Parts: sequence; C-alpha cells; structure tokens
Amino acid sequence: MSSVPDRGAFVGRAAEVSALQRAYRDESVHTVLIAGEPGLGKSRLVSEFTSRLGSDVLVLIGRCPEFGASEVPFAPFVTIMRTLVRRVGLDELSALLPVARPALSRWLPELAMRTGAAEPESDRIRLFGEILTVFEQSASSRPVVLVLEDLHWADDSSRELLAFLIANLTQCDLLLIGTYRPTDSEPLRRLVTGLRRDPGVRVLNPEPLTKHEVGRQLAAVLNREPEPGVATRVFQRSKGIPLFVEALGRALQDDPDRVPADLSDLLLGYQTGLPDDAKALLRLAAAAGSPVRAGLLESATDLTDDALHLALRQLTDQGLLLVTETGYEFRHSLIRDAVYDDMLPVERKRLHTKLSQVLLAEDAMRAGNQRMSELAHHAYAAGDMPLALVASWGAATEYEGAQGERVRQLDRVLELWDRVPDAATLIGADRLTVLERIVEACFHGGIVERGVAAAGAALDLLDVSEAPERTARLYYYRAGLRNQSSGGSVDDLTRALELLPAQPPNVLRGEVLATLAASRVFNGDADGAARDARAAVEIAEQTGTPALAAHGYAYQGLAAVAGNGSAVRYFEQAHAAANDPQTLLTVVLWESAALVAAGEYAAAIEAIQQGLRAAHETFRFADAGPILLVKWAQALAALGRWPEALSLIDESLTGQLPPLSKAALLLCHARIALAQGSSAAATSSADAAAELLSDGPWARQYQFQLHTVRTDIAIADGQTGCARELVAETLAADDLITHHHEVWPLVATGARIADLTSTADRLPVTTAVDTAYRAVCTATRDSDPAAWHRAVSAWRAIDQRYDLARSLLSAAEAELAVGNRGAAREPLREAVQLAAELGATPLAHAVEQLAERARVALEITRPEPANEPPRTFGLTPRETDVLRLVAQGLSNRRIAAELFISGNTAGVHVSRILTKLGAATRTEAAAVARKHGLIESD
Repeated sequence: MSSVPDRGAFVGRAAEVSALQRAYRDESVHTVLIAGEPGLGKSRLVSEFTSRLGSDVLVLIGRCPEFGASEVPFAPFVTIMRTLVRRVGLDELSALLPVARPALSRWLPELAMRTGAAEPESDRIRLFGEILTVFEQSASSRPVVLVLEDLHWADDSSRELLAFLIANLTQCDLLLIGTYRPTDSEPLRRLVTGLRRDPGVRVLNPEPLTKHEVGRQLAAVLNREPEPGVATRVFQRSKGIPLFVEALGRALQDDPDRVPADLSDLLLGYQTGLPDDAKALLRLAAAAGSPVRAGLLESATDLTDDALHLALRQLTDQGLLLVTETGYEFRHSLIRDAVYDDMLPVERKRLHTKLSQVLLAEDAMRAGNQRMSELAHHAYAAGDMPLALVASWGAATEYEGAQGERVRQLDRVLELWDRVPDAATLIGADRLTVLERIVEACFHGGIVERGVAAAGAALDLLDVSEAPERTARLYYYRAGLRNQSSGGSVDDLTRALELLPAQPPNVLRGEVLATLAASRVFNGDADGAARDARAAVEIAEQTGTPALAAHGYAYQGLAAVAGNGSAVRYFEQAHAAANDPQTLLTVVLWESAALVAAGEYAAAIEAIQQGLRAAHETFRFADAGPILLVKWAQALAALGRWPEALSLIDESLTGQLPPLSKAALLLCHARIALAQGSSAAATSSADAAAELLSDGPWARQYQFQLHTVRTDIAIADGQTGCARELVAETLAADDLITHHHEVWPLVATGARIADLTSTADRLPVTTAVDTAYRAVCTATRDSDPAAWHRAVSAWRAIDQRYDLARSLLSAAEAELAVGNRGAAREPLREAVQLAAELGATPLAHAVEQLAERARVALEITRPEPANEPPRTFGLTPRETDVLRLVAQGLSNRRIAAELFISGNTAGVHVSRILTKLGAATRTEAAAVARKHGLIESD
C-alpha cells in the first residue's frame, strides 16, 4: 500500500512561493488571494510558504466546509478563533478584546464563562470589529498569517467578514491569504472583482505544470525516472494539474499497464490496498463533510476504539485524511467527492442518519447554531424531514449577525412545511411567523428581492383588521428593502402610518415617520418632511428612544435645508441625542450633505472630521468613509483650499472606493483642474467619471455635475455650439426640480451662451448656494452692475472664493460697460488677487487683460520666495504628518483616525515613507527622521 505523495512532490511553484514571500515582506500588502481550479495545488503552495516562516510567526488556518455556503455561518473564522484560544490561552485573548461581554463569546463558550455572555444587542459590526481588533492586536506582538482555505464554499457571512477585514486591515505584521476556485462561486467572483481595486490586495493565479515539471513530479512520485513517453502521456492526461499527476503516478506505480480512463476511478484508486475498516471510515468522513470534528467521527463509527485508531492511522499515513486542529480533513476535496459519489444512495442515507443521531445525542439543539446547522444538513440528507424542519428552525432562531444563513434556514422550513405533518406544532410557530422572520432577516441583511417577495406573501396571509401593527411592520420592512434597491417606498410607508395609532406613543410609528421624512426630502416635499420629522422626535421623547430622536432631528435639518432654512440647530440637537457612535455617524452623514448643500463649508468640514473619527471607532470606514471624503473634498474645493482638496482626492483615489464616490471625486478634480488651466486633465477626469456613472437614480446628481463640467470644458475650449447642445439636452430632463442643487450650476454656466430664463424661473431656491447661482443667472441676463454686485455679495457670504472671483470680474466688466472705470478698479484688484492665491491661471490672465485694456493699474501682493528648504527625502506634507505619528508609536489604525484617512491609505503612506527613507522598520524610520530634523526629537 502506497501513500499519497506529499512533500517530495512539490515542484514548479518557485515563482509563486517567492511572490508570497515578497507580499509578506511588503508592508503595503495585507491580502493575497490564490485562484486556481481544483487540484492545482493552492493549499500545498500555502503550506510550503508557511513552513518557511520563522517559528515566531503565528499561522492561523480556517477552512470553509463543503456545505458551508448553505449551512454554517463564519465557519473558517470560528475555527481560527478556537485555534487562537488554544495557542495563546483565554487570558491573552480576553486582554486583546476592547469590551466586556464581547460578541465573540457567542463563538467561544469558554470565553463567555470568563467574560460573561455577549450583550443581547451586540450587532454584526461589533462582532466584526472585535475580530479585527483581536487579529491586529495579536499582530502587534508577533507576525500573524491568516489562511482561509476554499473560499468558494464560504457562506455569506464569512464573505462579508472577509470583505470587512480586507477593507480595514492596517497592521503591517498581519497577512491574510485566501484560496478559492474562481469558477465555483459567483458571489465570491463579484467580491474579488471589487477587492482587486484595493492596492493592498494581490491575486496569484498559479498555472498548470509544464511537461518538464510533470516529469519532475512523476519522478518524485515513482522514486525513479519515468520510462520514455510516460511523462508525455501523463502530461496530456493530467493537463498539468498536480493532483492528477500524483494520482496517475500512483496508478502507474500499482499497475504500469493500466491507467484509469475516468477521473473518479483515478481518484478512487487512492483507496487501493486499504483494509475494509479504513474504507468504511473514509466513507463516513465523506458523508460528514470536510473538515470533520474528531468527536463526531469517533461517535458515528461502529468501529471499536482500537480498530478506529488503526483505521485513522492508515488513512493519515496514506495521506487521504490530514490532521487538523479539531479533527480531520480530506487530502483534497475531489477525493472526498469521488468517495461520496461512489456510494449508493441507501448507504449515504444510512450514514447521514447515523450522523444525525450522534448530533442529537450531543444535544445539538442546545449547542448553538453551528451544531444545529450540521444537524439540519444531515437530517435533510437522511430524509428525516421533521428533524430537518426543527433543526433548521432552531438554527435560524439562534443566528446572530448572519442574516443570509438565517434566511436560508427559514427557507428550508418553508420548503418542508407541506411535507411535514403538524409543522406549526413542531416548531411552535405558524407559516406567517416564518415569513415575518424571513422579512426581518432580509431587512437587516440587505437581501432585497427575497425580502420583498416574502413581505408580499406575508401580507397576503394577514387580516389587517386583526393585526394592524404586524401589517404595519411588514410594510415598513418592505419600504426599507425597496429603498435599498432604489425602488419607491412612500406608498408602503404611508400605509404603515395609517395602520399605527397616534396614541399611545409607538416606536414603530416613530421609525416609520422618520423614514417617511427622509423619503419626502428626496422627493422635494420639504414641508411634509419637516412635519414627519417633528412627529418622530415627539415620539422619541415620549418613549425615551435617543437614536430615533437623533434621526428625527437630522431629517428636520435636511428638511430645513430643502426649505431654505437653517439646519444648524437641528443638527446640534441630533448630536446631543446621538448617544452611540453608530447613531452619531448616521447623523453626520446627513449633516455633511446638508451643510455642503447649504454652503456652510467650514461647519461641514468640522462635522465630517467628527464623522470620520466615528467611522473608525465603529469600523465603518469602508462604507461611510467614502461619502464623507467626497463631501470633504467638495467643501475644500468650494472654499478655494485647492491644494488640500487635490491632496485629499489623490489620497482617496489610491484606496478602494465605490464607483459613485470615485466618480464624485474625479468630478471635483476636473473642476479644479479646469479652473487652474488644464483642460486636458479636466477632460480626462470627467471621462473617467462618466465610465463609473450608471443610469440609476443614485447617480443622477453626479450626472448633472458631469454635464456641467463638460459644458465648462467646451466653453473654455471655444466649442460654444457643443456646449449649447449639451445644456439643452440636459435641461430637457423631467427631474430638474428634484435635483435642483446640481442643476443650478449648469443653468448659471449655460446662461453665458443661451437664454435660460424660463428654466431658472422654475427652479427652487432653498439654500444660500442656490441663491448665489440664481444671482449669477440674473446678472448674466441683465448685464447690470448692481446685479453683479449682488452676486458678489452672495458668494462672499458663503466664502466660495473661485465663484466670488469670477463674479468680481463680471462686476468689473459691467461697470466698464457703462463707463465707470473707478468702480471697476477694486473688483479687478480683488479678483486678480484671489485668482493668484487660488492658482486659477486662466481667470488671473482674463482679469489682467481686462485691466490692461481699461488702463486700470493692478497691485498684486506676491509671496516672498522661500529660503532653501531643508532635505525632505522627497516626503510629501501628508507623509511628514504620518511620519510624525509613526515616531510616536501609533499603529496604522490610530494614524488613520488622527488624520481622518482610511487605514489602508495610512498603510500605503507608511510603506512609501520607509522606501523614501531607506528604512526597514518603523523604528528605524523614526530614527532617520530625528537625525535629519524631519520631526522634532523627544
């Protein structure tokens, strides 16, 4: 009996191992994803890499089980956490966690005994944050490598956690490695497509072995050089897949004259020579799934202890099963598949029945959702539908933060409903309750289509007169789901509101009113939004619900901006009511949008920076950070702080951003570039933004901005006809009123080349910015100096410096047109000074030319030339800021929070600093910086 080849058969992967080693040493790389078809040697590649790391490196491995995508949430991460407990002990793990009663205690019963059970209200973000903290804190004392195998089988929750970790990893001594089959999981393919944009992610695609490498592997398998022609035949049959080369070599070793024609036969050949007991145990392991817990395998087998230990020794010696931290796994999933598929259906059913009985004996129904998920899987495969129904219901009831898996378990309950007599009695709930649970899980998990369908089915079963509140809640959930898909929600919210009595105060009614207020704001109904938001606040005060109060005040602020009122006091009240970072972040997201729209840019920047800190604190930088960064760049650009804006845009675009956020930043860059005289750069950014913008409603505001930028570019390039056509085409849309904030700049630009009086008269004016643009439109039409001075005053009131300078130039032109040279002098002086400070070269030239024609002397204050700068090693001002914090010993995450940037961006800055300073470590970089006076010495 020959064993499956292992260490001696590793050939042809030197380049990939070197790539992993380079990624491990590169501080800017935090993730490596290895893609390849089954049998290509992904796991072996990772094993070879980790075996070459030093003994001080903590390697933690988790594998996604084969039925993980439909059964067990967070499976690979649970394995890793349990391994970590065994490696470092409970005391150290507890010390790594930032809170008492951590959410992680749901995974680790021993931790719950030490720290107390998890808080009932702990959510998914808190769980994810704790996991990230544990990994990064572990890496602060020693290098850590996290390995996630078989990600194509990952459940929804594991994929979400993976994406969260990759978006938030900042610790330079932590590397995440994932293996996956690129053709086996559409959700994972979509995720990887997005992850590729992250500069800290590398993707390796190992190629099949060459014919020469196949020959080298065969020699290792056969312990001799293969006969002439054999390597060629094996290469042709195996297609260079290492697992198949090994299997063919094994077959040739046993019988040189017979090579199995079928892949399944080839893989089953690994069993040749195994005793019957070992074969039986192998089939049981195949039914249990890979990996399998040692306790489950031992309890489910009919073998005696001695026979079991002998069979396990034979299977592990031959390499069919590998030993893991908690049990065993197949040498390769294809071998497990071949063994499982080779069994008769009756044998599979018998084994699944046995496994179900063992899980029941282990009291799986009380052992948490993972054991119940296993029980549900095996009971279903065994044909025990009543047990599968009860186990699926129990698993769904216990899920925390894994809404996708909860929905799948509940869908199985519905699938079995008509196949199991007295289903309602067995689970203690009726079909309507199951549907309501599905809707709730979909609402919290963002599973739109399934949630909307389940809500419709549930509403069909309800008698509104008997259950008005249940009906209202379903309408509320469906409205939220439709909002997530950009669908209409007002009708559902209105129905919900009609079903909920005003007295006694009801939190659900308050939530409906708050959501309805937000919907009305974006539908242009400012008065209705303000009314509903006030009512939500009143309910929040009566019921003692601070989060609802904060949302209500925030929506009052939005309504105030939409209705040409001041939003400041409402957002101050929202801040006072926001008693947790999550709620504060939500408030700041709305506040930043409202303040930028209102032209209160300095206040917006202050709020944005507060929001960015909250985003770091709540581990929500990946989803909230991009929105805040866009608003920050827009506020800086409006204030004329262009170097800061350009630096922020450049810095942000190096990270992973959603398409809309990236498009918004590119448009901001285009506006500044055009104002500084670079039409080509502006066109390039505008074109790049256009490729990112869809036709969806959420992109509509940016489409108007894009058309405005392109119109400005066309006018600057002398293409007046093209600009006029673009303006006419854009203003023919029927949603101008809804997006009037974005339409006003286009109308103000278009008024220079066409009569847009009718359009301007129809547009609402709800903010100081709108007022300024309308003033520009009026002055452009009338050419009246007084009208232009009113526009100047409007821009000065909100400190929008570039538009102020342009209006000053126009005011001077209007004064000169009526022969008033004296009145034109001061506007020209101020305009040229502003243009020079901004670096708006075309505008400065236009002012100077007009002054020269009008014989008006301009006195421009030029900055004094700077002395010879000290040596900077090429560090940018931002990198100097980062270096100063590095020298203080701050982690990348702390640096990111201090500078209001993403953790990944902080990591990129640190990597660039080390390269420029020629330093190998952060400590060395700090020493070089102090030596050369880049930072102050302690």
